Order: sequence, then C-alpha cells, then structure tokens
Amino acid sequence: MATYDRIQRTSLAFKPTGGAALCTYEAFVFPQRIATALRREVFRRTAPDTEEAEPYGIPLWAVNAGIAALLPHVLVTDATGAADRVWLAWDVKEGTPRPDREMIVELVRSGLAVAAQASNERARRRGKPAPIDMQVLARILGGLTAQDLTSEVRELRVDPGKAVNRQDYRLLAHTVAHRLVASKWQVDHRRWDSEKQEHILDGISRWHRSASDEGAELISYPPHTYQAKNGSATYHWSYTLRFTVQNNGLRPQPLLHITLGIRRWARTNVWDKRGIGVCLFTPSPWANGTSPFGRARMKWQPGPKGKREGKMVWDDVLADTLARSTTQAHLPQAPDLASDPAQFLETDTGTPLAGVLFREGLGTYSKHPVGVGSSARDRWQVFHQLHAALAGITTPQAPLSRVPVRLPARPSAGQLLHIDQDALREAAGPRLIVDLAWSTTAIANAVITELHEAFNVPRPTVDLPLNGELHLGLPGRAVDVDLRIKPVAGLAASLTVDDSIKNPRDRRTQAAAPRRTETTAWLQRPDVAGAPRFAVVEMPGADDFRTGDHDPKHPVKAAAGSAGVLVQNLTPAKPTSGEENSEKGGQSERVRKSILDLLVRQNGLLAAPPFLGTPACPLNDITTVGLWIVRRNKEFSARLPLAVVQLPGEPFVRMRTPLSPWLTYREALLTLADHQTERTFTNESVRDFFGEIIGDVCDGSDIALLTLAQNIRGNCPGLNNEHLVPDTLAFDPKRPIPRQTWKGLRHIRMRTNVRSETSQHFAFRANATEEGLVGAGSGLWTDPDHPRLFFSTARKPATAAPGSPQGSRIEAHWGRTGTDPDGNPVHGWKHDTTKNVWNPQLLELLVACHDESDDPTAWASAIHQQRYSSRHHPDPLLLPGVLHMAHLVAKHILPRHLIEEIEQSDS
Repeated sequence: MATYDRIQRTSLAFKPTGGAALCTYEAFVFPQRIATALRREVFRRTAPDTEEAEPYGIPLWAVNAGIAALLPHVLVTDATGAADRVWLAWDVKEGTPRPDREMIVELVRSGLAVAAQASNERARRRGKPAPIDMQVLARILGGLTAQDLTSEVRELRVDPGKAVNRQDYRLLAHTVAHRLVASKWQVDHRRWDSEKQEHILDGISRWHRSASDEGAELISYPPHTYQAKNGSATYHWSYTLRFTVQNNGLRPQPLLHITLGIRRWARTNVWDKRGIGVCLFTPSPWANGTSPFGRARMKWQPGPKGKREGKMVWDDVLADTLARSTTQAHLPQAPDLASDPAQFLETDTGTPLAGVLFREGLGTYSKHPVGVGSSARDRWQVFHQLHAALAGITTPQAPLSRVPVRLPARPSAGQLLHIDQDALREAAGPRLIVDLAWSTTAIANAVITELHEAFNVPRPTVDLPLNGELHLGLPGRAVDVDLRIKPVAGLAASLTVDDSIKNPRDRRTQAAAPRRTETTAWLQRPDVAGAPRFAVVEMPGADDFRTGDHDPKHPVKAAAGSAGVLVQNLTPAKPTSGEENSEKGGQSERVRKSILDLLVRQNGLLAAPPFLGTPACPLNDITTVGLWIVRRNKEFSARLPLAVVQLPGEPFVRMRTPLSPWLTYREALLTLADHQTERTFTNESVRDFFGEIIGDVCDGSDIALLTLAQNIRGNCPGLNNEHLVPDTLAFDPKRPIPRQTWKGLRHIRMRTNVRSETSQHFAFRANATEEGLVGAGSGLWTDPDHPRLFFSTARKPATAAPGSPQGSRIEAHWGRTGTDPDGNPVHGWKHDTTKNVWNPQLLELLVACHDESDDPTAWASAIHQQRYSSRHHPDPLLLPGVLHMAHLVAKHILPRHLIEEIEQSDS
C-alpha cells in the first residue's frame, strides 16, 4: 500500500479583489410591510403553556424553491424574510435578463398559499383546527405588488484579512456555480497511457445547476450511463459538485469547499413509505442556459382504509407551485414517473424529463449497480481542472504535511471477543446481573454463547424455559455474571394506540403506559437490589409495526431505566440469502456486537492510548473532558448539556449533567432513561453549566477540553468562528471566562464534514514524478499556513469499500483484471464504475487555547490518538473517545432516527 506524505484539500481560497468587485449584484430584501402583516396576522403559533399566539416564521422556503427553478438568474440567499438579510440577488455582470418582478410576486403568492394549505392539511389530520386563515392570507398577498420589490445595487468584495458579510457566503457559492455553467466549463476525464505516451480521453462531464438545500450545486448532465454486463439494461448516473463557502477558526479568509459526489437515477418502478426525491430536468418557460434543475418529492397516498389501493402523488411545495404558476407541460405525472422512471431520462421521447433519485429501499426490483463515493482519482481530476477554470479569483489551499504520530496496532479479532474484566470491575463492580428476554431459540442460544465467549468461560448445554425462568452463573476471572433467561412474553408485542387522540405526545404516552407497567413487573428482582443490572430484549424490527407509535422499544427501554436496568434491544436479522450458514454467522456477529455494546460501551469503557503526544513532546497524566449538547426539537424535545471525562489511570469515563453530579457512565445513563426527566434547558443555562464544569475540573493539572463546533456553537456562540479569539475561552462571546480560573486547560475545537465545513481531499507524495498518482492517506496533518490548525484522518477500516483510490467511474486505470488458467494474475485497463469507494473524512482540530510553552502539535497528536480508544471495535472512532461517548448518550433518550448526525455522506 502506498504511503503518502501530503494531503490536498479540495478547497480554494478566494483572492483579495483589491479595488475591484468580484461581482455586482442587485439585492432584494423581502418587503417588510408584507412580512410584518404575515407574522402578525397569519403565520402564528400558540406558545407553550399559554393560550396566546406568537409570531412564527414565514415559510419563504416554499417561495424560494419556485424561484430557484423558474427564475434561475435570481440567486436565492435567505429564507427568513428579515429586514437585515438579502433575500434575492441578481448578478448584474452576467448580463442575464433583469428579474421578472411580476413573476416573483406570483411565486410569493403561490408558494405561501401552497405552504399554508399544507399546514392546514397537517392540522386537519391531527384533529386540530386550521392554524392559518386562508382568507386573511389572500387579503395580505393581494396587496403585494411589483412596486413592493425594492432593491439596491451592491458590490461583493474580498478584502485581505477580513471576513465577507454573512449574507455573501451563499452568494459567493452561487456566483461561482453560475459562472462555471455560463462559461460552458466541462471536465475532460483523461488518463495517461505510458505505452502510447499520450493522454486518452475516456469521457466528458458537462454541468448544469441544480437546486440545493446547502450551498450551490452542479450536476453532470446529460447523465453518464453504465451498461449491464449482459446488455439487458442501461443505468444512468451523474457526478455532483457542491460548492459551499467556509472559513477556518481564527482565519477569516473565505474558502470555497468543493464536494464531489455521485447521484444515481432510478430505472425501474419505485415505491417507499418515505418521500422519494425527484430532479425536474425539463426547463421552465423562463429558463435559459444557466437554469437550475428543480427539486421535488413524491409520496405514496394510500387509498380508502382497509383497501390495498393508493397512488404516487407530488409531496412538495415546488411541484404544486409549478403547477399553479405554469402549464404542466414540463411536469410529469407522479404515478407514471414512479412506475417507469427510465422513460423520463431519455432526451428524444418528447415527454417531460425528470430523474428519480435512487437510494436503497425503493422497492424489491429497484437496484443500481453503480457504486457510491468519489475516488481520490476523480477528486483530483475534477479539482485540478476546476481551480484552473477559477484561477482568476481563487488559489488552492496549501497542501497539508504529515505529522509522525505513534498509534496502537489494530487489535486482532480474537482480542475483541473478550471483555477486559479488570476494566469492567472498576467501572461496574465484581458482580453483574443480566436478564435475557427471548422470543426465538436462535437468538437466545446465540446470546448465551456470545456472553460466555465474552467472559471467556465454557458454555453449558441448557434447555430454554418456555414459561418459567432459568438462572446461569458465569464465574469470570474478575467479574461474575448472574444470567436470568425468561421468555419475552408481551414486552415485544405491538402497542395499542388510540387513534382518536390527535396530540402525538399524548397518544404515545397513553400507548406506552401499560407497557411500562409490564416491563417494570417483568424486571422485578428484589434479590439483586443494588447490583448493576443489564437486559437483552429480543424485539421485532421497526418494519414489523404499523407505525412508530406501535413500536414498544422506546417505552420498554425507558421503563427499564427507571428500574435501574440498562437495556439492549436485539432485532433478529432478516434473511438476505438462502444460505443458512451465512445467516447464522451474520446473526452471531450481530449478537456479539450487542453484548459488547451493552457491557462495554454502556459501562463507558475506553482504552487509554499507550502513548500521548509526539516523540519530541510526550504528554502524561492528561485529563480529557468533552462537552456536548443532546439536541432535538419537535415531538422528542431535548437540549441537554453534559460533560464526559476520562481521568488518568481510569479505564472508563464519568459523566455529569445539570441533573446529577459526576457519576459513572452507567449510572448517569440511568438518570436520563425516563422520558419524564427534564431534558430541555435554556441557552443561558447551558452556558452556565459548561462554566461550572470548567471551574470544577480545573485544578492546575493538564486538561484537554474537547468540543465539536457543529454540536455546541448554536447554544454557545462564543465558539463560532466569528467570535473565536486565540487563547480565550468563552461560551458567551460577551462573557469570556477569566484566564486564571482555567489554568492548565487546553481547548481543542473540532469540526467534521457536516454541512461541508471540512472539505474533501486526496493524498499524494511530494516527490511523485507522475501527476494524478493519488490515494487516501491516514494520519495527523498540519497546515503550513496555520500553526494551530490540524486535521486527523483515520486509517482504512477492515470493512471499507473495495474501490481503488486510483479507480474512476469513467477513466480506465491499470490494475489486476483476473487470473490466467494457471492462476497467475492478469493485468490490464479496467473501470471501477460499480465499485463503492471509501474515503476518510477530515476531522479538523483547532488548538484554540494553549499555554505559551506548549507545542500545539503534541496536543493535536493526543486527540488524534484518542480516536483509537474503542475497546470493542477494531477501527478508529469518528471522534475522540470522550466525545464519542457523549454523542452516544442520545441513543438512550431519543429514537435512533432522531440522533444528530456528525458525519455526512459523499452521495
């Protein structure tokens, strides 16, 4: 495997424009006369715990979607309708037609009317009165005229050492995308043939703008195609290029982050309970060569209750707005599009063109052989042609250099089978109580086997109790386990839901109450009072229940937590092949991971890295503290601050919340298990709590304080880039914490690739003699222009996708293509169109606070090393150990699908 010593971020720094403007644009603010009336009279909601209504946000996103599709030369930059925000912008220099103000007025009326109707329909389904008075809305919008759309001409400049205005971040991204498309920029997918000593052109990607929720997006169009090996089918796919403008902490210079992805288009009939994304290719009557593709969604509309009937319908304000504002000649019928997506991808059929976004789970027969992920080669190819096209206004960021860091060896499979009993004894004590609630003999036997394997004791032969219970003792070397085996009975049955209760929270509470009582009774064991308790409960999968309200997993886990028992729900794997042995092997692996998750992760066990820091500057006796906020709105509200700490010499972490003092991780999880527990704290309370943590842990010893910007800065704006100050710790930018109160503390603020805040990258060797020899590099990397800024990339996991970093969806590359009759390898040119590609994301480490005598590289190295602290996974964690454990707290108080994402897929 190649070893790389450099990383190139796919990021371009905007050059200072000097006295010139990067672009001149006409800026529109949403008419404040209309905005004020809409907030006061129409878009209101009832405040919690009161009968009074309060102003609510105007759903301008519904308007903006139509504008992005029908008036492409008008750039949408804001959806708040605030007086100090640019709503729409028109690039004067491009020479495109002036914005059609009459059309904008019609789109405002259509978009807000459609959004209001959708809101009223949702309320009707929940048995609530319509929140929006359509007559009042019509009266206010009837008073909107083109004369209300006032604008002023502004210039966008990039000045050295200064940040651009907040509203200009999105405008910059759209300006770049617009100009690339207007210039007919394309990517030539070329490879070097060393035998022929010439470049071979394997394909061309041409680009079109596409509506995007984040930044600006280009999509390669017409789509590329892949022919099935037997020639029976053609599959369509496209590259995507997403542009977002970012900056680094302590450095305000605007940066253009480029994210290359893959978008696959469905070919056969699609169906799903969830919404299905659609790209509308046919241009609107107002389109020109730079028009973006519109985005919409389809959904399944069931027929009459009790009948297996239904159809696909449009489920999106954009599609409805297009239907109200234009003819439907360019809008396909949703049922036709869902039943045969391929016919709408062909350019010579005369039908409206559209593409259904493929994803796994769109039906039994909906498959796509093209792989996901962008290879290092594809990233290099696109990036080096892109920065050539933008050389007049940008320059590539300097390559990162590798930092030598000592890491532990990857643990063997055998090492991961057994629990470290000494560490478990320190965290939980010498005796554990485990209950197994089983439904199928296969799962029960697998749990018994894997539990004995985890404690390295022989498994006895037992007969499972069909009605009563069975007790087994596992005498471990340092920890004894008392295992009770008992049928799951009614704990796993579907909840009884009263659909006449329209309030979702009240409906769930009523449905869960009987099951909570049953769970408490099932777990009752007076003989083990005070001992650490755990339970494995066999449950059906989510798809086996009619709705999420019928799924008993959450109420069973909450009731068990109230009884002092941590629960691991275990769902049998659904067969994916006819091979019984393969199915059994997969089931054993699932059970093994569940056992280790319950007894290792939920006890907070972490392995201390054998070495911290660098060879030149080793770090000893470091206390690591992670600050986190469990956040979720809507039906499962949460804004819960917490702190997780690992003390020197302890093989587990401790946790503190506003509800409890420092406890072991297991004890702290139990305090949060019940849904009645207070989980929503004000921003001021959050910041005060974190201030208390700083005062509590700072005793003059060496402390590493870790935060993740995307998680914490919304409630603690002092950690935002615009307020970050070197060697100053402030959760509230107006109230920095006095330096003398945090002596010995170093603050390392991190960012992941969520919302493209860290860029993609590719690795290369500094002394490479041939261009394009790139790959994926793991390690710690330093920025030559920013002595406090580092990036961590993980080594390739054993389960990583097999695609070669040198491979490409289009370009052929030299590699092994098979074997000859004698078993010798055969090499030749091959394509990796169908291969999935793994790429490590960049984890940004900013050493925001440190002592004058510190080496920031040593502290960044220590955090990189703490990604290798898992005791039951062979691969590195996405975040350092304490933040990883903090993030997983959400699993105990929120449904899995509501847990905050901390990484973003390429596709």
